[in-house]
Amino acid sequence: MQAFRLALSFLTILPSGKFKEADKKEFAASLKYFPLVGFILGLIVAGLYLLASLRLTQQATSAIAIVSLIVLTRALHVDGLADTLDGLLGGKDSEHIISIMKDSRVGSFGAVAVTSVTILKMFLLSSIAIKLKIGSIIMFPVIGRWAATYALTTQPYVKGKAGLGSLFMGGSGSWSLIISSLITIAITSVLLRKYAVVVMVATLAFTILYVKFIKARIGGITGDTVGALIELTEMVALLAVAII
Repeated sequence: MQAFRLALSFLTILPSGKFKEADKKEFAASLKYFPLVGFILGLIVAGLYLLASLRLTQQATSAIAIVSLIVLTRALHVDGLADTLDGLLGGKDSEHIISIMKDSRVGSFGAVAVTSVTILKMFLLSSIAIKLKIGSIIMFPVIGRWAATYALTTQPYVKGKAGLGSLFMGGSGSWSLIISSLITIAITSVLLRKYAVVVMVATLAFTILYVKFIKARIGGITGDTVGALIELTEMVALLAVAII
């Protein structure tokens, strides 16, 4: 239970109760619950979407859904997206890229990336068929947090760079990945049924290519690159449903 509450506390602004000080092993154990936290987020966002849809247009309700998810996650992942794109597009080599990522200021590349991804998510969500809408809203936060589990359990952390993401490194990575994958498959299959395979294949392919690219550029992952992965994988998941 401690591991789940750690995941909930780290990934959201939702109350998780008081718990004793956790060590690195417990943080690593919480990875398997990342998709379950995504499911909780998805349920909340879907509820807000349904309430807003009583009076507002599809575009407005889609915007509320996407923005509410950003608020519920403390904008943690969009911050990672901004830092990652600033570093990748502005850095000359791995050290330069990482130094830019660590800079708290948001550059032009990061600002454009956050704006573009957020707007794309809104339009993709509004274009999804009504029969798949609620399932998609619940599903895409699950897929995004599964991608984070994949990255944190299969990739090395950048050497000598201790960040928030490094807290989750260690422990039984393969076991956490298996459990989180089973949770993700079960939830996505129930929500999207025959369309689930398309979404999971698309997001798996993107996730694998993304982590390989990041590793080639900077030698491993960081908390920022994992945050960016969550945002981008969510967008890919919505895109996959939208084009079905």
